[in-house]
Amino acid sequence: MVYENWKTPTSIDTESWKLISADGSSAKMEKDTELKNYAGTVLTMKLNRDIKMLSNSQIESDLGIQLSDKIKSVGFSTLNSITNTGKEAWTKETGAPCLWSLDMFMPTDSTVILVPYEETAQGKIATTDYFGEIDKDRISYKDGVLYFKADGKSRGKLGLSPQRAKTIAGSYDLANGILTVTKFTIDSGKTYLNQEWTTKKDPFIGDAVNAYNDGPLEDGGQMGPFYEIESVSPAAFLKPSEKLDHSHNVYHFMGDKEQVSILLTKLFNISVQDIQSAF
Repeated sequence: MVYENWKTPTSIDTESWKLISADGSSAKMEKDTELKNYAGTVLTMKLNRDIKMLSNSQIESDLGIQLSDKIKSVGFSTLNSITNTGKEAWTKETGAPCLWSLDMFMPTDSTVILVPYEETAQGKIATTDYFGEIDKDRISYKDGVLYFKADGKSRGKLGLSPQRAKTIAGSYDLANGILTVTKFTIDSGKTYLNQEWTTKKDPFIGDAVNAYNDGPLEDGGQMGPFYEIESVSPAAFLKPSEKLDHSHNVYHFMGDKEQVSILLTKLFNISVQDIQSAF
């Protein structure tokens, strides 16, 4: 749980997947692998990932919006699945994995991440100290929306619990008028895993939605720069042959700024002026 030892498992980082089918707008793929967790349990699994490009009518239906001919859009859906192909159940005693969908985008000095949240939920709004406490001038909260600078200049990660998080997040680039939207599944009645780099907290109390802004490391180096909007599934407490699904979709809109601002208000119930005045 230190950066020098941090490594993404080869099977989900550099190895290819088995392509099941593909056409001009979709692809289905799968992978069989084993991963060893912190508790020392070897998790034997099958992973499936279905990706589909979305038409404008599908985007409109997904988000409950109408697209102007003055807006350019692109969207895709992903259905991600994990199946326990081992002989033992995954429990709190063995430890369990979850599905993590991570969107990585180019930062700008004018881009702000937007994370709506339930104002009436109990507890803190967000966990803001994954990699050290986020500076207060980089994050703000107003009327049920969390604003987080996405400039790639200060490393920080935050997360919202499944009780706080809603099924949508996004970002807006004030200078270029680009709206990015993510939509995903959340089950507030299920257990979510703690993703923090610590053994001092309950590993079965964690966040469902995360945002990350990249920045320089302690040695001055940097992975990116980039920023991320992420969602995770509940913990996969699966018996042998059981499967867990998690969907996560991404949409980008650009073009006439006035028309894009209408989408912003429709989807996040805020205005461009709200973003401008957040910091």
